[in-house]
Amino acid sequence: MSPSSPAEAPRAWNVIEPLEESPGSWQMALDEAQLDDACARADFVPTLRLYVFRPGCLSLGRTQSYESVDAAAAKEQGLELVRRVTGGSGVLHHGELTYSFIARVGAPFADSIEQNYTLLSEAIAAGLASRFGVRADLEPSRPERTLASGACFLTPALKELKVNGRKLVGSAQRRQRGAFMQHGALPLVTDYALHARLFGLEPERLRGAMMDLKEAAGREVSHADAAEALKQGFTESLGAQWTSSSIAPHVRARAEALVAERYGREDWTRDAL
Repeated sequence: MSPSSPAEAPRAWNVIEPLEESPGSWQMALDEAQLDDACARADFVPTLRLYVFRPGCLSLGRTQSYESVDAAAAKEQGLELVRRVTGGSGVLHHGELTYSFIARVGAPFADSIEQNYTLLSEAIAAGLASRFGVRADLEPSRPERTLASGACFLTPALKELKVNGRKLVGSAQRRQRGAFMQHGALPLVTDYALHARLFGLEPERLRGAMMDLKEAAGREVSHADAAEALKQGFTESLGAQWTSSSIAPHVRARAEALVAERYGREDWTRDAL
């Protein structure tokens, strides 16, 4: 039995409810505000947040070039653009569920990107297997730099989830001052033509590289059902006992400030950090 077995170590963690549907600038600001809160508080309780981008959004990694995506096409399609505080490549948040998990470094988590990726990917995989019968594997190797692309879902990163060799979940992590945040996207249904247009790729190339949950599960999956699967996986794999929580007023105020200072600003989105 592993150290993180629910039978050995049940953990009282928070889950933010209800499922929030908001613009990208707010969602990214709220993730950073919660990470700041985790850094500032030794008593911060590990927290899972599950959310949806409304309207759809194209998010860029922290150091990703704005020119690596077709921003004009995104805007023509009514999509917002936002830059994440985490690294990685571009993600189309359209027909997908996004998760964000924030915790301080401490058992079962370490000051190690790979270890934390492994634990969280295993938890997500457990939920997808239990609820939908989806068998997802962790990518065992780092991608070659020559395979880098503006599209996150073209190549699985180390410890990301894939099904039959095709990427299912794209994630990114940020560590700072004794805490970390990992957030990621789980496509429920994919518009391959739109996805390919935004990243200048052939639709069939993307279709061969990634998979959505509808295809993996063999049926349509709602946002609410996918959210329950992830919560269930954290319980099975990490022993999470969920307490329903809401965004604290001081975290919400910090997020509002971050929208004004960063995420709602065109220059923040355009300029790689």
